[in-house]
Amino acid sequence: MEGLAIAILAVAFYIAWNIGSNDSANAMGTAVGSGILSFRQATLTIAIFVVLGAYLKGYKVMKTVGEGIVPEGFLTMEMALIALLAAGIWVTIATVRGLPVSTTQSIVGGVIGVGLAMKAPVNWFTLGKIAAAWVISPILSGILAAILYKFYSKVISKIKSVSTIEALYKALAILGGSYMAFNFGTNEVANASGPIVGAGFMEPKTAGVLVAISLAIGSLTFSYAVMHTVGKKITALGPISAFAAQFGSAISVSLANFLGLPVSSSQSIVGGVVGVGLVVGQGVDRRVIRDILFGWVATPLTAIVISFVLVKLFSIAGML
Repeated sequence: MEGLAIAILAVAFYIAWNIGSNDSANAMGTAVGSGILSFRQATLTIAIFVVLGAYLKGYKVMKTVGEGIVPEGFLTMEMALIALLAAGIWVTIATVRGLPVSTTQSIVGGVIGVGLAMKAPVNWFTLGKIAAAWVISPILSGILAAILYKFYSKVISKIKSVSTIEALYKALAILGGSYMAFNFGTNEVANASGPIVGAGFMEPKTAGVLVAISLAIGSLTFSYAVMHTVGKKITALGPISAFAAQFGSAISVSLANFLGLPVSSSQSIVGGVVGVGLVVGQGVDRRVIRDILFGWVATPLTAIVISFVLVKLFSIAGML
């Protein structure tokens, strides 16, 4: 049992590191891409607010991921380990390719695969709500980002002082990124800690803080490639468009947090960036969008298959 506990912690830190590596771009990619914050400034801000979000508000989504998909009791420590491992494998592959895929979908897919392999009664109603939130979230982010861009563009145009505008740009970048990072902690951290909490291995606040620390390390060590994709490759971003994309997506994720639904900050921020790009009239790189959409479709399906196969292999080997 002690060896299993160590293995679960190791895999939880592994998936959290992957979340930080891949999804940090969702909090600060636009700010870094627009040149407002340096990479190190962005990752330090992420670390502070992700820990706060996980500690203060992470329990709702943890409960949905850990207990809402398959009934309590079916997600044992062994099954939690396999669900996390399956998700981590896929997110690592996506991160190496620089694709901002959904860690949320990876974990949900991993839990579904475990449930199907163990013939557990999967809660399809809850999954339906989660899937609906995945569709609505990026659309809502794009709409909110477009509205915010138009509003703040008018406000900025009335300011004549260049120094005031520059200070305001940086303040907006830090505010928007911090807000998104806080929501990142309340929602995305549950993707790594939810299965652990659902298996009864650790209390929500303890799991949330530990996972958030590992996530911050991932952000610092391996997130630059995806930040570049989100901040520069989809469409060119200025200071106001960066803030609008950040804040619009953050509001969308906040609504999901209120409902306890695990949504993808990747989908939300990309929706916000696309919404702003369309309003500004700048071209959106359809090839990049196509690759990202492919990742969104492939992610839950791949995680389901990986976790299902792992359960069967471990069962054949007599390890379950």
